[in-house]
Amino acid sequence: MTARWGRTPRYAAAANLQAAHPGLIVWFGERSGHFYLMDAEGLHERDSIDALTLLAWWRTHRPRPRRSWSAPAVRT
Repeated sequence: MTARWGRTPRYAAAANLQAAHPGLIVWFGERSGHFYLMDAEGLHERDSIDALTLLAWWRTHRPRPRRSWSAPAVRT
């Protein structure tokens, strides 16, 4: 028996990653066999769900650079 579209473990893995990171859009490309992530910086493609999970974690949990502020300083 073959799985219907969207019902394979790869789709489920992408859906779980999407649920864990609500600010990101995650999907599995049926034709390419790759996983994709879209965020504010653009589209990112990875070969495995593990690589995409690492990227998603980095995009959402990475530390801010030292001496950075939330807003740029304005000189008057």
